[in-house]
Amino acid sequence: MGGGRDAMALFTSRGPVAEVFRFGLVPIACRARNEDRSQVALSLNNNEVNIYGRAASEWKLQETLQGHDLRVTGIDWAPSTNRIVTCGAVTFLDITET
Repeated sequence: MGGGRDAMALFTSRGPVAEVFRFGLVPIACRARNEDRSQVALSLNNNEVNIYGRAASEWKLQETLQGHDLRVTGIDWAPSTNRIVTCGAVTFLDITET
């Protein structure tokens, strides 16, 4: 499923150095960070959103949000309210009148 390559996320810090972290073997569909950049919400190309918190030089899984039927396609994290909003793929039904 992942082709044997790690899913990576590149996070730029407030300085000139970027950090690269590995979160698994599947593609990261979307991601967002909280205001102080101590947490990241990401979806690994499925219907879940994983919340990771920074612990020293690693990211530790804190919570898994479930609720979408299909793949999560977008995540945003509001800085002032600390709320996460997600959107997901939809299935279109062809309803014809008979």
